[in-house]
Amino acid sequence: MNEKKSLKQIIEIALLVIVFGCIDFLAVLLFQDILDIPLFLDTIFMTATLFLFGPVVAFLEYLVYMGISCIRMMFACGSAHMIYLYSISALTIIVITWLFIRRKGSLKKNVNRTFIILLSAAIFSGLACSVVSGFINFFIYFKNENDLAYDRVIFAFNGEQFGFLASAILGRIPVTILDRIITTFAAFGIFNLYSKIKTSIQKIGEGGGVQLPLETENKL
Repeated sequence: MNEKKSLKQIIEIALLVIVFGCIDFLAVLLFQDILDIPLFLDTIFMTATLFLFGPVVAFLEYLVYMGISCIRMMFACGSAHMIYLYSISALTIIVITWLFIRRKGSLKKNVNRTFIILLSAAIFSGLACSVVSGFINFFIYFKNENDLAYDRVIFAFNGEQFGFLASAILGRIPVTILDRIITTFAAFGIFNLYSKIKTSIQKIGEGGGVQLPLETENKL
């Protein structure tokens, strides 16, 4: 029975990783392509996966999202432009965030403590990601080649007084930190919602259905 249960859990997690990766991709289409919002918002469900299952599964979820993104770029542009290197940025976010939220029990002690932990995780992961992504952007592109809203914000002050690398890092900091605050708190909400739904389903399953009152059972 334990082996079957373990296999069932693995299948459930694998399906959830695929679904979450697809949702992150759809979120990018909505927020970046349609609404043209100057934020990334591509790691909401990756961070939710981190809360639920830990860093390894969270990185696998991001690889699903990145795989879909690369396929899209291959069809749209004929090349993925090495965007898969940004998986290193996602890994940075996962590691830094996990350092803050790995003791999940501390997130349930009180609201103020939870807020401080999540905010700290968002700020520090945002700073680290800005540095890593800036260097990746420096090696992939020699100039800003995208016309996405967050690119216009990041490279707004890229002139003669600033080098490309400095612009790629410093310009990302406010964008990335705001993005991390939104995605971290949103992911925590998804984590709580999913946990409550799963707990409710388990209780229904353990109950074995609706129980009749004792008097009714005696009459039957």
